[in-house]
Amino acid sequence: MTRAFILLFSLASYGLFLLVFCYLLAFLVNLPDTAIGERVAALDQWVPYTIDAGRPAPPLLPALLVNLGLIALFGLQHSVMARQGFKRLWTRLVGCAAERSVYVLASSVILAVVMWGWQPMPAPRIWAADSAAGVAFGYGVLGLGVVILLWSTFLIDHFDLFGLRQAVAAWQGRTPGSPRFMTPMLYRLVRHPLYLGWFLIFWGTPVMSAGHLLFAAGMTGYIFVAIRYEERDLVALHGADYQRYREQVPMVVPVPGRRYRADWQSDTASEG
Repeated sequence: MTRAFILLFSLASYGLFLLVFCYLLAFLVNLPDTAIGERVAALDQWVPYTIDAGRPAPPLLPALLVNLGLIALFGLQHSVMARQGFKRLWTRLVGCAAERSVYVLASSVILAVVMWGWQPMPAPRIWAADSAAGVAFGYGVLGLGVVILLWSTFLIDHFDLFGLRQAVAAWQGRTPGSPRFMTPMLYRLVRHPLYLGWFLIFWGTPVMSAGHLLFAAGMTGYIFVAIRYEERDLVALHGADYQRYREQVPMVVPVPGRRYRADWQSDTASEG
């Protein structure tokens, strides 16, 4: 692939991610059925499918099987493409400059397929806020998740994470530097603030239907499985630095008094 094509491809992949991410938020909050939807009639066309609406709700068992299959598809694509062995193979085919953008594109397409194919399961309702304060709290949790998620990506290099830095470096004829072990701000409190943001997005809602619960629980379960493999790769990449970091810092939930200290030594290290 030419450098110009890689750059344009990377920009297109990033643009698609932004569109799919925004649609995901609208999907989770059933945007056409909210007060905003009442004021903007076109939202029915812009957001035709949501987690609880968009098509007639099928019988429970078929809906459950289809939705579990969609979650499994999402997890399979992410797990396979995120592994180092697959990355090495794929890099030989598309090159280092495009590898991350291909992953971003594939992930965005699969997430779009999940939302397009999702079968509504609006009943029973697990909870439903019956006050303005409750509704605000539900949306506030989701909004906090969006802030934490995006903030986390910029702390560790947002444009590298989405493949833009690699494409720009290739355009300029440079080789991007190797990843360094860093623990900026939120990463001193939890090892995976980005995933904490996702959890809040999945679970932050004033109305929790059976379908939303299935989506949130399925995605949460997948993330915990993914963390196990991701941390194995991080230990292989960063060695003792990441081992020490993992011993000090909680996975996704901050714990008072626990944060990263570069000069800290574990009991195992001090005995060695």
